[in-house]
Amino acid sequence: MSGRMFPASNDPLYGVSEAALRGSWYDIDLGAIRHNYRQLRGHLSAHVKVFACLKRNAYGCGAGPVASALACENIDGFAVASLLDALAIRRAGVSNPILLYPGVTPVGAAMVESLDLIVSVSSLDELQQWSAVVNTLRVFIKLDLGFFRAGVTPAGARKLVAVAMADPTVRVEGIYAHMSELPTVQPTDADAQHERLVGIITDLDNLGIRPPVVMMSSTDGVLNHPDMDFDAVDPGALFVGIGGSSTLARAVELRPALKAISTSLVCVKRLDPSLGPVPEIPGYKTDMTLGVIGMGWGDGLPRHIPEGAVGLVQGRRARLLAPAHLEHIRIDLTGIPNARTGDEVILLGRQGPEMITHDEVCAIWGTDAVGLYADLRDHVPRRYL
Repeated sequence: MSGRMFPASNDPLYGVSEAALRGSWYDIDLGAIRHNYRQLRGHLSAHVKVFACLKRNAYGCGAGPVASALACENIDGFAVASLLDALAIRRAGVSNPILLYPGVTPVGAAMVESLDLIVSVSSLDELQQWSAVVNTLRVFIKLDLGFFRAGVTPAGARKLVAVAMADPTVRVEGIYAHMSELPTVQPTDADAQHERLVGIITDLDNLGIRPPVVMMSSTDGVLNHPDMDFDAVDPGALFVGIGGSSTLARAVELRPALKAISTSLVCVKRLDPSLGPVPEIPGYKTDMTLGVIGMGWGDGLPRHIPEGAVGLVQGRRARLLAPAHLEHIRIDLTGIPNARTGDEVILLGRQGPEMITHDEVCAIWGTDAVGLYADLRDHVPRRYL
């Protein structure tokens, strides 16, 4: 085996960005994220804290850079579901409080202590497990108000809070819940869940053990139910531009954080008879100019190319052709005779006079705005605007 040492991909010896090396990238507008925060902050009372939910690597936009941008706005804290996302935030130099949603287990205790993180606890057993491995444990008690997911039930909330508050090694910094998103939920269910939380708070107040922070509202809650602000809110999708509507209780003008999905032509050729007959697949034609782009379903694009899917090449629309492959998709360049290998291909965003919008991509790809962001792949480089 050779002992030769190779420089890292980000080594300045290469002199080329990761986006250029891969040939595909996402453009992320950090200014839009800061704007969206300011839109939210303008509706909240001064005492209400904002914990930005940056789960799934900040909805695919990059937890570290997004947290850094929001820290410049003096946001109160962050919430993530992964220790790796928390690590990315700390490595970005951000010192704001970070709440860990359920999903992190005591195996990460050393990192929790080192990064000064706040743990979610949903049961006495979880509390005991964490207390056994963390010297000074910072916790938020997670409540289940009818979501049937993580969290202690209303019936068990008093005992869990009381035990945690009585433990000198535990700092109970808050209690929180997330409203149900189950498909059976009715509009009145939000009021019922709110009433359950008020009942828990009243009970804790009577016992003198109410934690300093009560939090309930994610994006839908904070935009539609101002009465549920309590002491803090933890929206997430809002920051990347999802959730704005003229019918909301709080009207906000949100801007999309994802400005573009870009890739490159890795091959351009004119088909000729030496290849044999063209495939009997819609879109293939004799003598067509065929291109290949450097993204596929392994990069978050649809596994099955839908009718109407296009890319922009030299400011013109070009049809994507089935089938999709792990890292490649074909594209019909017949109407773009000057297309060349290396040309940029826009799958979402603007190129010249043409634009492929978020709504168009969601409609054609068979997803929604949250699904679009969730399909952003961490191995695809991001360019920050």
